[in-house]
Amino acid sequence: MSVKVTLGALVVVPGPGRTVTFVRQERGPYAGWWLLPGGKVEFGESLVETARREAREESGCVVDELAEVGLYEMRGHGPEGNPYHFVMAVFRAEHDSRVPEGFSGHHVSEVRQMPPASVRPHPTDMWILNDAGVADYPWDEVEQALRVEGITMTRLFHRAPTPLPNR
Repeated sequence: MSVKVTLGALVVVPGPGRTVTFVRQERGPYAGWWLLPGGKVEFGESLVETARREAREESGCVVDELAEVGLYEMRGHGPEGNPYHFVMAVFRAEHDSRVPEGFSGHHVSEVRQMPPASVRPHPTDMWILNDAGVADYPWDEVEQALRVEGITMTRLFHRAPTPLPNR
């Protein structure tokens, strides 16, 4: 069986009052989990364009200035045992954004802005939120959750963004 590598981008979107924007994915290997808005790069699209488009489509948030967080490789198997291999470029919006009232996201069942400490997102996003400087999930819990889910995750590049104002 041949597995293609999927190149994607996601964005950490800060919300009001020290919250982060999460979406509950409807499909794919992480269906049902709270995730950060993101998805695969479309032909001819830059990584930054992908991050902005996915934030808008999935959460309704319009993001402008983005800081690079890192590049991550993730490999595992979805719920039906289908293998996946992602390379994800991660960005963090430099300004807070609010989910529009009544917004319904593309391929997501829910959109919420919550403090990271109040939600247990997918373990790959726990790692990313730590690297983005907006959460402090214990590393042993992140590593354990990745093992339980059968995910191999590698940080290929990381640039610590400057702290967000009022955070």
